[in-house]
Amino acid sequence: MALHLAAGWRCEELRVEVTRQATVLPDHAQPGFDLLKVDVEGAAASVLASVDLAAWRPRAIVIEATVPLTSRPSHNEWEPDVLAAGCELALFDGLNRFYARDDEPELRERFSAPANYIPYRWAVRLSLEV
Repeated sequence: MALHLAAGWRCEELRVEVTRQATVLPDHAQPGFDLLKVDVEGAAASVLASVDLAAWRPRAIVIEATVPLTSRPSHNEWEPDVLAAGCELALFDGLNRFYARDDEPELRERFSAPANYIPYRWAVRLSLEV
């Protein structure tokens, strides 16, 4: 919150109930689920520590990877655990790091270009249709 206040943002402190991933996942997912997205304003290490990624094996993981309100990377504290769980980095888009399981090279390849990137073969096809 101090970063936000220093940047001139108005802040309101709220107390909320926190539920760990280890509690949520058994009720709402099965191992090998498709996507785990972590966007928790600088608390990724804590969130990721609450889930056994090697056991749950999400196919893709997208994690906000900068210090809030900056472009400074924040992945050094949690990325070793993601990699050790059998995931490989596919892309960093300036805000998020995209990982795919190491046994899914096709998925990792699909993640290797940012969402706003149009492959050349598609661009050619689209230009022909205009």
